Amino acid sequence: MEKLPDMIRIESDHWRLWCNPDRGVEWLAAEVQRQQQWQAVVPDCRETVPAESLVNGLPAGQALDAPLPAASFHMLPYSNRIRDGRFQFEQETIQLAHGDVHAIHGALRKLPWRVLSSDASSLRCAISSTDHDGLNWPWAFDAEITHRIEGDTLSSTLVMSNRDTRNMPAGFGWHPYFVRQVAGAQPILTLPVETVFPDENGDCLPDGPAVPLPVELDFRQARALDPDQRIDCCMAGLNGNCVIDWQEAGIRLHMTADEICRYLILYNPDMPHFAVEPVTNANDAFNLSHQGIDSGMQVLSPGESLEATMSLRLETS
Repeated sequence: MEKLPDMIRIESDHWRLWCNPDRGVEWLAAEVQRQQQWQAVVPDCRETVPAESLVNGLPAGQALDAPLPAASFHMLPYSNRIRDGRFQFEQETIQLAHGDVHAIHGALRKLPWRVLSSDASSLRCAISSTDHDGLNWPWAFDAEITHRIEGDTLSSTLVMSNRDTRNMPAGFGWHPYFVRQVAGAQPILTLPVETVFPDENGDCLPDGPAVPLPVELDFRQARALDPDQRIDCCMAGLNGNCVIDWQEAGIRLHMTADEICRYLILYNPDMPHFAVEPVTNANDAFNLSHQGIDSGMQVLSPGESLEATMSLRLETS
């Protein structure tokens, strides 16, 4: 295990992952081993990247004019966005900060978490909302995250618990980015989802209930991800393994998530990376739920917890 002031590495013979507990337990880099060589499968966001990890002289998956600060982060106590930072819950209007640009990516992404335990292959961290003044969420809650590597599988488990005296709306998810090219190979995706939320305004906020997938967003059968197709959508009906396959490089990742993660964000920007994000709730789920639209909003009573695991299993050929 390698430990620096702001970085912890966990590993096996197949995976190695660098994390930063001081900033949301975000992933800074992750590599997999194939034929005695390590290959980056998520963007390399470390402050100092070893020469052997550079790709054509650059950190893997990074654009110098718009560098990513994290290869993956965790969105809780809600996933993705809340329109104008405002929603109704149990006869109360909740207004979060930053409503002019929509509340986005939860409330804990940039905060330090406490390291509860760490060894060569696992890292467990915790946070209490009441330890952070001015947190952009009006309910008290705790959360734990455990990253673990067992052989060919990297997993991340989130647990969130309501510590308030009243019911709390809840949701969470993972936001992993992936390198667009691995050893020169472009990704082929398989995404077992059934529907997508309409987004007429192009603001990544649903305009109504989920609708059948259009052809251009249908990845239910393995299909190459076009680097020139801009995508930022919220899909529903996730019901199986997602596959991210850099076929020509002989590296394939099987992404699984617990059944409660019925939603998936696909983000394909004009960058050397893309994102496939399993989440428990749709974008703007709390407002959609208030309209009677199925969107995955959970309600935690005092003391109740929400838990789920996302895993990435490596297959090489």
